[in-house]
Amino acid sequence: MARSKLKYDESWYYPSNLTEFMKESKENVQAVRTEYTRLRDIAHKRLQRFEGTKWTRTQTYKRNVDHYKKLADIKSDAELAGRLADLAWFIESKTGTVRGLTTQMNRSLKTLHENEYDFITPENFIDFGEFMEEYRAQHLDDLYDSGDAYETFSELEKHRVDPTLIKEKFEFWMANRETLADLPTGKGNRQIKESTLEKRLNDYAKKMKIALEDPERNT
Repeated sequence: MARSKLKYDESWYYPSNLTEFMKESKENVQAVRTEYTRLRDIAHKRLQRFEGTKWTRTQTYKRNVDHYKKLADIKSDAELAGRLADLAWFIESKTGTVRGLTTQMNRSLKTLHENEYDFITPENFIDFGEFMEEYRAQHLDDLYDSGDAYETFSELEKHRVDPTLIKEKFEFWMANRETLADLPTGKGNRQIKESTLEKRLNDYAKKMKIALEDPERNT
């Protein structure tokens, strides 16, 4: 088991505990600031290792790369507590490193292949994760609440979703992803749950056809 990078007990990093701790004395505030700076340096080095790899497309990277401000830019103790709590979570996460993400990918692939999702490879694994986020929003909201693409994989098995169906949807999405990404998703940027990927593309094609036939028509 890897040794923890955290200096204090895990519960010390809870935002509410940090906030109360800092209220006690200026020395405590300085201790929190020092720990934030130390963990921020570790996180920065880890995130640098993501650069130039496919892992910059993951939510792990996107959520963390610009999240940890310099101390001078943090406006309050409450903000400091929240960002330090996020730092601690990232530092301790099994998927907080390139090695950890690679290990998880290999485990996921093994499970997927055992369940007939053998069209997923290390080369298209990230693509599949992005597709599953889209597919979940379109089809699986009634089944579960998680937005994590990796958890979606286990949901596929749990709900016995036909691998052939997923393969067809995935291939369609890969062929049309740029067009689909440009389509509106509804008010408030929420996905239109009732639409399928095919319907969205067909609606887009119809609108383009109308525009070509009657450029002055309001589409």
